[in-house]
Amino acid sequence: MGKKPNTLKTIHDLTPKQRLFVDMLVRNWGSKSKQDIAMEVFDCKDRTNASKYAWELTNPEKSPHVVRYLEQQLAKELKKYETDKLRHYKIFERLREKAESKNQINASINAQFRAGQMAGLYVDKREINVTGINGMSREKLEERLEELEAKINENKKIIDITPKEIVES
Repeated sequence: MGKKPNTLKTIHDLTPKQRLFVDMLVRNWGSKSKQDIAMEVFDCKDRTNASKYAWELTNPEKSPHVVRYLEQQLAKELKKYETDKLRHYKIFERLREKAESKNQINASINAQFRAGQMAGLYVDKREINVTGINGMSREKLEERLEELEAKINENKKIIDITPKEIVES
């Protein structure tokens, strides 16, 4: 019996290097490219071969079983970070301690503040002042109307548009 076609392979059919490629890709997501990881895993000397390996392994038509494993690992990693607040608190704690050990007080305070924000201890409250009619109290509104009436009365005297009688002879 020959090799299984890729479309019939499952996650259990991954080779150790394919599994390592996916695990390293997930671990270094966003910091290393697929090509760099393929160079490490497959001991490629040139970037062209590494690029080819990376493309084939992440192409669902060529390697659907690898892509399935990649999607599972990414979902697992995402779930780990979405549901675990303690992880976030510990990260901020480590950052704060590193900053304190290097006498970087501002960074330490910022890490502590962000951890507090995440816990809901610090609320970013912003007030929006509305200068329109809707935001004014009744007294303020009456006062503003009086000011506007006074301005209008002042301008009435300046602009006089009464018609004069013209006598034609």
